[in-house]
Amino acid sequence: MKLLKVQKGLKIFTDLKFALVILFFIAFASSFGSFIEQDETILFYEENYPVTKPIYGFINSSFILNLGLDHVYRTWWFLLLLLILGICLISCTITRQFPLFLTSKEYFFKKEKKSFLNLPFFVKVQNTYYIKEQILLRIQKMNFYIYQNKNVIYGYKGLIGRISPILVHFSLIIILLGSSIGAFKNFKAQEVLPKGELFHIQNPINVGWFTEIPHLTTRVNDFWVEYEKNKIHQFYSNLSILNNYGEEIKEQTISVNNPLRYKNVDFYQSDWNLLGIRIKNVKENKIYEFPLFSLKKNTKAWITWVNDSKKSYSLIFDQFQNNFLLYDQDGKFLGIKSIGDTIENEYILIDLLPSTGLLVKYDPSIGIIYLGFGILIITTFLSYLPYTQIWVFHQSKNSWIGGLTNRGKIQLEIEFENLIRFIENKNKKKIIKKK
Repeated sequence: MKLLKVQKGLKIFTDLKFALVILFFIAFASSFGSFIEQDETILFYEENYPVTKPIYGFINSSFILNLGLDHVYRTWWFLLLLLILGICLISCTITRQFPLFLTSKEYFFKKEKKSFLNLPFFVKVQNTYYIKEQILLRIQKMNFYIYQNKNVIYGYKGLIGRISPILVHFSLIIILLGSSIGAFKNFKAQEVLPKGELFHIQNPINVGWFTEIPHLTTRVNDFWVEYEKNKIHQFYSNLSILNNYGEEIKEQTISVNNPLRYKNVDFYQSDWNLLGIRIKNVKENKIYEFPLFSLKKNTKAWITWVNDSKKSYSLIFDQFQNNFLLYDQDGKFLGIKSIGDTIENEYILIDLLPSTGLLVKYDPSIGIIYLGFGILIITTFLSYLPYTQIWVFHQSKNSWIGGLTNRGKIQLEIEFENLIRFIENKNKKKIIKKK
């Protein structure tokens, strides 16, 4: 009675069509999160999705910001869809999958001829001496679990094919749970730091509702760029995680797609820049630092000026390399110089001052989601294993044998045919009727 009440209360959530509708809305919302940049500034959306030129006639900055499409996976309506889908999976598991599994474990015997006639595979054989024992032995060799009660036999195999759909639902629930945890407890920060800098995470882009930013002390030990054929091949940062006493806990060189991970916090290499140069005045024997200015947006080229009371020089740097172009105050090209060279016997360029761009992310749900997908992959394959049942009913002169499977009918047909041939060979008699 209690089970019937639960089934009635959860009827809408156990409806396959309703679950498919929810899945469609989740997929549709996720598609917006795929092609619309997430967690950017309002200015970014106003510039890239202007109100005057909407995409497809309706996608503009107002549409995106009002519906929360700039952070789809953390909006209340997306989390509500995940919750409803989770309820659908749990309801279906309780009201359908578990009863099917429990029924599959029970044994029940067929004691009438007509019940065999309704099976997709059945056969009627004449009884001979020890035929019952021969059939029983053959079924055992076919790896069936057998139950016997006087003159009737019931067997099944492939029970894992019945429990696998339950585990598939369980894995999907784990994935949904992980996604929800990721929405509530995560953060992303962007840090731009010069070489040799000690820093704490202090420039978050977005922070989950229940997230506490960890207090980690990190040091940028070094930064360099690797070139191939005068093009950037890769850039690297050497980082160290320090404890409260300044002692190094972990050290690693990171690059694009090769982050440093410490206590579920990932440090990704995202960008780089040149901040300035360090120059020595030969006459004064003093060292000065001058800032670098980008020549053009989204390019890796910089310019700076070194001057005194009498002369001024312009230095242009292209990429993070040892060479630079030197011009005088009138714009006259003076040549290509390298780090360590003397500039008109007055200055020596000692060093370039690079900065590294780090993307810091924390998401405790990644391990949970990976676990869910791992279980899902395994159980999806296991759910294709057939669940097969077989019955034997002995009478005084004849015996009835029947079989049923939920999938893999060709395999059962082959096994059934082999069983018939085995009985024929043992008893030298033909089958009376078969299907």
